[in-house]
Amino acid sequence: MTPPWSIYRARSTDIEANDNRVADVRGGSIENAWLLSLWCHAPVVMAIRVCSFCGLREDEVETLVEGPRRTAICAVCVDLAADLVKERLTPAGGDLILDNIGTLATNDPRFAGVLGVVTDAAVAIRRGRIAWSGPSERIPQGLDALARLDCEGRTVLPGLIDAHTHLLFAGERSREFSLRMVGIPETEAALRAGGAESTVAATHSLDADEFADVLSARLERMLENGTTTVEASAGYCIDYDAELDLLEIAGMVHRRQPVDLVRTFDIVDLPLLPADRPETLQHLVASVFPEIGDIADAVRVSCGKGSLSVFEAHQLLQAAAALGLRTRIHSGPAAPGELQQLALDSGARVIDHCANMDHARAVALGEAGAAAVVTPTTVLANREENPNLHQLVDAGVPIALGTDCSPAPLMVESLPLAISLAVLEMGLTPDQAVWSATRGSAIALDLRDKGWIGHGAIADLLILDADSPSHIAYQPGSDVVWKVFKQGVPVVSR
Repeated sequence: MTPPWSIYRARSTDIEANDNRVADVRGGSIENAWLLSLWCHAPVVMAIRVCSFCGLREDEVETLVEGPRRTAICAVCVDLAADLVKERLTPAGGDLILDNIGTLATNDPRFAGVLGVVTDAAVAIRRGRIAWSGPSERIPQGLDALARLDCEGRTVLPGLIDAHTHLLFAGERSREFSLRMVGIPETEAALRAGGAESTVAATHSLDADEFADVLSARLERMLENGTTTVEASAGYCIDYDAELDLLEIAGMVHRRQPVDLVRTFDIVDLPLLPADRPETLQHLVASVFPEIGDIADAVRVSCGKGSLSVFEAHQLLQAAAALGLRTRIHSGPAAPGELQQLALDSGARVIDHCANMDHARAVALGEAGAAAVVTPTTVLANREENPNLHQLVDAGVPIALGTDCSPAPLMVESLPLAISLAVLEMGLTPDQAVWSATRGSAIALDLRDKGWIGHGAIADLLILDADSPSHIAYQPGSDVVWKVFKQGVPVVSR
């Protein structure tokens, strides 16, 4: 069986084709790169050629090109050489080497296992991105001038990415939760405790600054748990214009604190009167969607009983895609087969709350290149039968994890808790769950330079005070975070 993460293998040819910095080398500065290799004074043995930067032998790399004076350089190090020449070996402020890493989980298929683990490792950060990662003994000599942080044998992995939340709300619904937990049906509990209407009222009782403070505090707590990027939507608004207003406030918060927000415009339902529905659809397509591009990153629809019909959802997804917006489907009351077909027909490549799926539908989604977003805490709170995610894994569907942070059915801000539940209740291994909360979530959110540790990736990093990433699942509720980095800058330190 080929695990789903293997299909995201980064090839040096892909990197070369898409990285403009290689053009600088090919355009005339290749001799400078060779001179830099000479400066490194790395010995090259004629019998077995060795990269003058990383020390890998020719039988360990795909391509090793000879240079003047018996030097050589591998394809991966060409980019690094060009960068160093371009900056004349002068490190930028805040650049850093993380050294003495006991376990480095790269999510890079060049290295072993689901998480691409390297032991006794190091990571070099320059200008907020990963310049190099690998075994400590092979740190390129051209990076020696960078400051170093001794990780003292700890674990380093990509910052966690929360792939599904309804983060833009105020208030709480703990009374409703308590009623449900003693057996009161969901509808009755909502009626007695105020339900979604109470969330709408609490949310719209705040002005923009007050709401921004609520959201900032929530994101700070998530950051303390190691979450560096969060998908955020609302869904608790009196109309679609109010939804846009909340997304704009989220954009303001995004710019003033470390956690990155990937904003989603949610279309949950339409007015119930049949005569109003075509007019509302037209309003969304003609007036609301054109405004979304500068405010949100994606559009998500929910279809089924009490929400959009499959036909209406398809119309909206096509209209959003025509404007260049990414599209998602919020799994709801519609039959799973209908949602799968909707995803295939509309081109939507993400299905949220997609845990219960038979083999045939999982295979179809895998073949279509769709990602499944799973929120273990919601499954637990709704007391649903725990799904086994092996159907998705076996079909090659990338799994992303989210907290579904919202006021109901329960309020969860901890992605580590979701990781633990995915292992304990849904059948993922600890490594698979960590992959899903990092690289899997990055794939679902179309964040190509996040969720992995390798040349060119954004240096959003989590350092655990533990000897392996499995401690996230193994110690639920424990504080195993030592440091968190955003674009190479420490934002949490303990």
